[in-house]
Amino acid sequence: MLEFQAESLQRHAIEFGEWMVRASNDRAREMGHTGLRPALARLMVFIRWEGSRITDIARAQDVSKNAVGQLVSELEELGYVERVPDPADGRAKIVRYTDRGRALIADAAAIAEELDARIESIIGPERLAELRTTLADICHHLALGPPPP
Repeated sequence: MLEFQAESLQRHAIEFGEWMVRASNDRAREMGHTGLRPALARLMVFIRWEGSRITDIARAQDVSKNAVGQLVSELEELGYVERVPDPADGRAKIVRYTDRGRALIADAAAIAEELDARIESIIGPERLAELRTTLADICHHLALGPPPP
């Protein structure tokens, strides 16, 4: 039983994911994004560049609209997003990035490159490419994460 616990895919996936979140958030704080916490950072992954409805974000994350609404309110207070009328339906609102939010996304891309380089230094470029493809395939087939662009 101890061998299963030490070598289980679940354990490795969870530990790796938690490391990615911690390392990303630590680096984001170093870059001046001090109010960002993991739940907020995760939510931002589900906001399309042109904006998203709260109902779509909630569905993609499999959480309630109220939970997403609270997180969006926090992101608004931090200045990363704003709620504006949906151009396709004036009755609805969309959440979209502000200039500060777009700057955070640019910083997040730089952080991702740093983390990729760190992982590549451990497993090499070919295995990193395989890891990226394998994880994308798994997520796609399990309908995890935001829909592909």
